[in-house]
This record gives sequence, C-alpha cells and structure tokens, in this order.
Amino acid sequence: MDTHSVEVERGWAAEKRDFVGDRRDEVADERDVAGDVRDLKADARERALDQRERELAAKEAELGLARDSAGAVTNRDDAEARERARQDRDGSRAERHAAAGAREDATDRRLEATPTTRLASAFADIAGNLYAADSYDAILLRIAETAVSTVAGCRMASVTVGEDGTYRTASTTDASASAVDQAQYDAREGPCLDAMAAPIVYAKSFPDNRWPTLSSRPADLGAHSAASYRLATVTQAARSSGASLNTYGAEPDAFSEEAQQIGLILAAHASMASRAVRERDGLADVAENLHKALLNRDVIGQAKGILMERLKLTPEDAFDALRQASNLLNEKLHRVALTLAETGELHSPDSPE
Repeated sequence: MDTHSVEVERGWAAEKRDFVGDRRDEVADERDVAGDVRDLKADARERALDQRERELAAKEAELGLARDSAGAVTNRDDAEARERARQDRDGSRAERHAAAGAREDATDRRLEATPTTRLASAFADIAGNLYAADSYDAILLRIAETAVSTVAGCRMASVTVGEDGTYRTASTTDASASAVDQAQYDAREGPCLDAMAAPIVYAKSFPDNRWPTLSSRPADLGAHSAASYRLATVTQAARSSGASLNTYGAEPDAFSEEAQQIGLILAAHASMASRAVRERDGLADVAENLHKALLNRDVIGQAKGILMERLKLTPEDAFDALRQASNLLNEKLHRVALTLAETGELHSPDSPE
C-alpha cells in the first residue's frame, strides 16, 4: 500500500472514530436530558409534598398534636441525592463538550493537512499578497516557496527564466536548488529547460537517459528527483525562451501522480499571478510616464506664457523660440522650459555662466 493510500485509510479511521464519539455523546446528552426532566418532576413533587407537610404541621400545632419528622428527613435526603446526581451529570456533560471540541479541532487539522486544502490556502495567500509584493522577483520567490509548502515531496524549488539564449534563476528557496539549476544551464539540458516547452517534465531519478551530459550532477547536489512545470508569460522579453517552475525532491521518485498534478495546477496559477504583476508594473510605468509628460507639458506652457507676455509673441512663435533655444543649447525642450520658468531667463550658448 502506497503512502497516499495509508493516509486515506488513516483519515477514514479518524472520521469513523469521531462519528462514533459524536453519536455516543448525543446518546449521553439525551440520557442526561431525560434525567434532568425526571429530577425536575421529582423536585416539583417534593415541593408539593413540602407544602403539604407545612400545612399539616400548622394544623397539628394548632390542635396541639406531636408530629413525626422522619418523612421530612427522608425528603431532604432524596433531594440531596438528586442534587448530587445533577452535579454529576453537569460534570459529565462538560467533559463531553470538551471531548467534542477536541474532535472538531482534530478534524480541522486533518482538513488543513490535506493537499487540496493546503493548495487552496496557498492560492488564497498568493492572491492576497500579489499586489502587496515589493517587486516582480518577490512574487516569483513567493511562488517557489508555495511549491515547497504545497507539493508533497518537494524539498526545494526555483524559477528559471530564459532570455536571449541564456538562463537564470529568478528565485530560489535554497542555494542547492540554484546549484542544480546552474548544472542544467551549463549542460544545456535538463528538466528545467525542457519544461519551457512542455507542461510538465518529470525525472524520477538522476542520471536520466534524456540528459546524458547532465548525468548525475543534480543528485550530487541534493536533488534526486525533479518535476519542472512550464510558466507562461513570466517574462515579456522579445527574445524570451520561456520560464519554468522547478521542484526538487531529496529522494528518487519523490513526487506521486497527485503531487505532480498539484504542481501543475500551481504552475498555472503562478503563470496568471506573474502576468498580473507584469500588467500591474506596466500600468505603473504608463502612469509614471504620463505624469512626467503632464509635468513637462505644464512647464512648457509656463515658459510659453512668459515669452508671450514678455516678447508679445503668439503661442506658435513662443514654442518655436523654445525649440530653437533647445537646439542651440543642445538640451531637451522641457529642460530649457524649466530653466525659463524657474529663472525667467532663456539662456543661450553665449550667455554668461
């Protein structure tokens, strides 16, 4: 029986045990409720008898008759016994509630430990921190860290990016992962490179006949198996050859089929996340450039206004004057305009320092 089957069996056994415990507590609660109802009826009956006894005692005292108190003592003993029984039931009920809470906590922990739950949590975490990342490399590191925490068998992870015929490790969770990446770059072959053109490339162990030059170098560096996944739109370089998410195991065949599928889903999510970051950064660049353009336009407008007022020029002639000064001074137009706006002077090459 493989590890996954053992975990499933353990999960079923725990759920069965919790079901039996819950049902046992329900029966005990029903029994206690019946006991409480019975005691309430007995208390009501005792109160009625006590009232009856007081009325008889008053009547006998009025008639001067002696009264036997044994019945009252018996009633008090019965009432005390019922009170002790109620206290015992309350204690048992509190213990059952505590046990039920412990079972609920254990169930929550089992659910949190399942790969599906961990993956969903990781996706939510990535989405929550996506736009809070300080840089593009920060989100790539987050993706690699998520692979280690969600893909069973993954000891370390990295992200490889190919540009202009060269490769680099954009993020890594371990120096050994970077070394394994570099060994593949040097050999010009390996799962992290092949994954740039395939959804998933799995290496059960090293050496692998697909990469004879790479040989056993990854295993020598601590990666005895690897699963690499294609990342789409991670880089927008014109000569980009793609990118890959690389997961490395500390033992041969460390990744089950389920783990590989989880990694594949994670890679797809990571691709969308990285594209969103790229788009966000692109929009930020556009906004910054637009802001600069508006500032330049405002400065140029101020400079034109100065020339129009001082030299009685039309807007077109004022702009031509600025452009001619820009050419003569070999400076950008907005710099010439800024100098005029700040100093009131339109410098020329012959102007004194």
